[in-house]
Amino acid sequence: LWLEALAAPLKDERALGVKTLNAVVTGVGDIDADHAGLDVARYIRNEAQNDQIRIVLRTGQPGQAPETTVIRDYDINDYKEKTELTSARLTTTVYASLRAFRDIVELKKQGVELRQATQAAEVAERAKATFMGTASHELRTPLNAILGFSQLMKDEVFGPLGNEKYVEYAEDIESSGANLLSLVEDLLDMADGTVRAAPLREETFNLAELVEECLSGLNIEGTFEVVATDLNGSVMPLQADRLAVRRMILCLLSNAVKYATAPKNIDVSAQRLEDGRLMLSVRDDGPGLNENDIERLERPFSEKAAANIADGGGIGLGLSIARELIQRHDGKLTLANATSGGAVAGLVFPSKRAPVAN
Repeated sequence: LWLEALAAPLKDERALGVKTLNAVVTGVGDIDADHAGLDVARYIRNEAQNDQIRIVLRTGQPGQAPETTVIRDYDINDYKEKTELTSARLTTTVYASLRAFRDIVELKKQGVELRQATQAAEVAERAKATFMGTASHELRTPLNAILGFSQLMKDEVFGPLGNEKYVEYAEDIESSGANLLSLVEDLLDMADGTVRAAPLREETFNLAELVEECLSGLNIEGTFEVVATDLNGSVMPLQADRLAVRRMILCLLSNAVKYATAPKNIDVSAQRLEDGRLMLSVRDDGPGLNENDIERLERPFSEKAAANIADGGGIGLGLSIARELIQRHDGKLTLANATSGGAVAGLVFPSKRAPVAN
């Protein structure tokens, strides 16, 4: 006896036993003739390649078809002897088999959906990479042109502009263009994973000299004073990616400049911690940190970050980039409110990267 049922009646299990022309979802096979049920089971599994149908074998000859052998060799789901299989037990067995069939179908459906979602994500990732490459070129090219021409105007390379205001405007254009280019580069790097994926080019250099280099090249508007405590003339060997460390320092300095009050006072210092780690700190005299600043650091594209931008707080990618880069050096970024006011951002390098100078 083969019991056929449509998958749809699974929602109404009282419909069990109704024959349809669509699909066999549960088979209950009698072995009255020699190997009759086993032949059908073999056909379903091997030739039809159907592993969804739940096969229940009912036999009156248990010795001829031993339970262990049948279950193992024929991929049968349940084995019943006629003497124990009453009408009620048969119904219960079929219910259980149909429910198992339903679960298998659902799992396979989810597997298909997962594969489709994975493929869609891979396609989207490739499209994103293509877009980022195009956007990088399309955004940087005009910005570099703006910077180049504004610098020519500011320096009056081809003669005086005729009015000092024009020189000031050219300086403003150059400064704004540089800030915009820096923002674009940060956005592109965070979006396409460059910060996380770029290989580190390690070398040993003097951290104090690199800090001085960053300070001298920092473009600041208005009154500005930096106190580089314990750095002038110091020797602080560091084994790291020099360009990456330079970018970290500039991110911290730019963030400090953004929030420092006029006149902008920023303190840069370095110290060796008790466990041998080297910590470079940048302190500003601004309003200090709040919980949203930490949220923006952890999730730069979150809703709180968007709200901060709307409130005029800036996009805040610099610290996120510094955090990614310092973590790639097995270090960490620290943020805290200074006891004297303002905030302190620190880059902590592990001792293995910061040997003590001789």
